[in-house]
Amino acid sequence: MANETLRGNIIEFLYKVYPAMVLELDLVSIFYQHHRDTDIRKSLAYLVDCEYVEKHEKPHPVRRFEKQVFYKLTAEGVQVAECIKRDDTVLLEGCQ
Repeated sequence: MANETLRGNIIEFLYKVYPAMVLELDLVSIFYQHHRDTDIRKSLAYLVDCEYVEKHEKPHPVRRFEKQVFYKLTAEGVQVAECIKRDDTVLLEGCQ
């Protein structure tokens, strides 16, 4: 149940900032108070696999050999956030 709630929270957050991309480090820091780092990253990977979220890698602006990872909600993810598409593995507060 905790993973489904975390996925829903991630979808809701990305919906609030849509269409902006969010740095992975920022997402982890937002949800880190209540969830482990590994759980957050697994939930993000799951949402990418479901095609609710896009993952983008960009070169780090300062560190030449590092990349930054960004996430952005997809059109299908917007449908989940707006309760148009239902997914039992993603729990959203307003879609009961």
